[in-house]
Amino acid sequence: MTSSATLAELAWLEGVWIGEGLGGEVRETYSPPAGGQMVGHFRLLRDSVPIFYELIVVTQVGASLEYRVKHFDSDLRGWERQDAFDCFKLVASEPNLWTFDKAMIRRTGPDSNKQAVRADAGQDWSDHFKYRRA
Repeated sequence: MTSSATLAELAWLEGVWIGEGLGGEVRETYSPPAGGQMVGHFRLLRDSVPIFYELIVVTQVGASLEYRVKHFDSDLRGWERQDAFDCFKLVASEPNLWTFDKAMIRRTGPDSNKQAVRADAGQDWSDHFKYRRA
């Protein structure tokens, strides 16, 4: 199941976001949409120590979106195979809420958002993140 949405709907993510999640300080940074993609990166710190990073690409796929992620340890060892990435397909969208099969982004204000992820589609949301614009 996929849902219709455009990359322009997520253009408000452009910039730097800081917040809390996974027992530490989280930071996401997104570039403006270009060429049908929006590139970002994620960092988790616990007690000022880097735990892991993500390289993120939100991409327009036909009339829908995919949220693609590659994970890296703090020493840049990749979690996925070199030619693989974790792909979250958009399953629903409504004003200020984009639900992917394993991730959710909710715009809670002009300078705030909440996100959640789950290990597998259909499971409960296991990890929650609360962001504010830096």
